Amino acid sequence: MNPQNVKESRFVSADKEWKPLPFEGVSIKTLYKFEEGGSTVLIKMEPNSSFPLHDHPADEEVYVIEGECRVGKYSLVKGDYLFTSQHTIHAPFTREGCILLARTTEALKFLKQ
Repeated sequence: MNPQNVKESRFVSADKEWKPLPFEGVSIKTLYKFEEGGSTVLIKMEPNSSFPLHDHPADEEVYVIEGECRVGKYSLVKGDYLFTSQHTIHAPFTREGCILLARTTEALKFLKQ
């Protein structure tokens, strides 16, 4: 029995495949999707790749699992955590490659450069 407003547990196997995004060198594994449109994801960025300029309608959390990347004014390395408040605009990039755990409850808004 599942009382109203109680979410089911969600399991994602380590075997889940990376899904290439339409940005060169960037792949994603979606772990959880929020009703508001955001998600908890793993992002894999190959060396010398970047994620497009985007805005956040909601706060975002990022944890670096491996590698390094630059998010706005912050240079992040393995083990670093970054909280960015809503309406933060940035375009993360990496020279060496990285895997990030990222979470935001609302969908990103991509901006044209």
